[in-house]
Amino acid sequence: MMDFQQASKEVLSIAKKIGLKNVDALVERTEELEVQIRDGKVEKVEQSTSLGLGVRVLNEGRSGFASTEKLDQQTIERALLKARSNSDFQDPVEIFMPEAESVQVDERKLELYHEDLNQLNVEDLSRMGLETEAAARETDPRLTAIPYLGVSKNISERMLVSTHGVEHSERSNQIGAYCGTLLEEGERRKSGFEFWSQRKWDPEAGRRLGIRAVEKASELLRATSIESRKMPVVLDEYCSPRLLSMYFRGFYGEAAQKGTSRLKGRLNEEIAVTGLTLLDDPHLPGGGASRTLDDEGIPTKPIKLIDSGIFSHFLYHVESGAKEGLSSSGHASRNYDSGISTTTHNLVIETGEHSLEGLCSIPEECLLVTQLDGAAGCNPISGDISIGVQGFLYKNGQRVQPVDSVTIAGNFFDLLLNIRGFGDRYQPNLSSRFIPALLVEGFSISG
Repeated sequence: MMDFQQASKEVLSIAKKIGLKNVDALVERTEELEVQIRDGKVEKVEQSTSLGLGVRVLNEGRSGFASTEKLDQQTIERALLKARSNSDFQDPVEIFMPEAESVQVDERKLELYHEDLNQLNVEDLSRMGLETEAAARETDPRLTAIPYLGVSKNISERMLVSTHGVEHSERSNQIGAYCGTLLEEGERRKSGFEFWSQRKWDPEAGRRLGIRAVEKASELLRATSIESRKMPVVLDEYCSPRLLSMYFRGFYGEAAQKGTSRLKGRLNEEIAVTGLTLLDDPHLPGGGASRTLDDEGIPTKPIKLIDSGIFSHFLYHVESGAKEGLSSSGHASRNYDSGISTTTHNLVIETGEHSLEGLCSIPEECLLVTQLDGAAGCNPISGDISIGVQGFLYKNGQRVQPVDSVTIAGNFFDLLLNIRGFGDRYQPNLSSRFIPALLVEGFSISG
């Protein structure tokens, strides 16, 4: 079997041999190591490696895809022929295979790969996991169980090549951990969950993780519901990016083309408060979605989707842009076993001047949301929000009581217009959503 780079070169060689002039290929390789901890011991060590190749053929205005996890000359040729055959079943679109362009950003400045993470072994991950468990058990005597706890690292390598001169590779890695806890007091039982992920090694992060997972459960042991009413809501720096991310596909050009975006026909309209600018930034150092080229070989660049409240850009790949006579914005995404789709890069809303407690002090009464429970009631097309939450009730700037078993309801597009304050920090986890805590008016609360 061929290695990573041999396979990408072989694609171009075989394409030339069988007369295919418009071909690109993505080769992906990932390695993951995870250690799971239970009752002071290493319960399981899992190590996995995956390698796959995906090819795209443009043939008479039609595109076809095929993929394989077996990398030898014969299989690669079959994949190319299958992709050409698959193109016969597609509607013709006036698209092109991008020519290679020079990369304007030094990939090293994106800080996607750190050699010290790659050197971590089973013993290092086990030690962090055991320290996490020990810290959790020391935090609260009401802790009865730690049902799941794990530490993992992974490395990802990708290479994109084309018959039009594109040859680009990228490498990234990260480390992460998670911890779930169960606390009991009388007949009440509450669980807490905490995780983190980052690109830099921090030996003390494990202990902080264990303590926080216990504290989350502890806070809820005395939580109650509250009566239904309209109330300002503060989404903390963990919940605001998670909630808003459910609705960002509305900025995809292909969503508007399919009639599944409420932003269709609204370019240059005011859709958010004046103080909000939403930036898609692919060049953010250490960002979870930072990159110099998209998955069609188009150089990436920062784009303001919302500029001081005004909707200013849709996002496109080559095909969705061509349908409107536009160029790609550099937002093509693919895996080796899938076709082209739209993606965002790092989405950034600037921080404000308020601490989390400061945001909660602005209204006379508000609900601070610190955890979201599922997303079954959230509709990314209509923008409707209906989601169970946990958190704290605040009155006159003071934390009154922990709250659970409540649902908040509203609409994403109303939310953007009803933001009244921005927090002063982002969540510390590795993320592609740099969105601070938000104070939002107009939510309905039901207990």
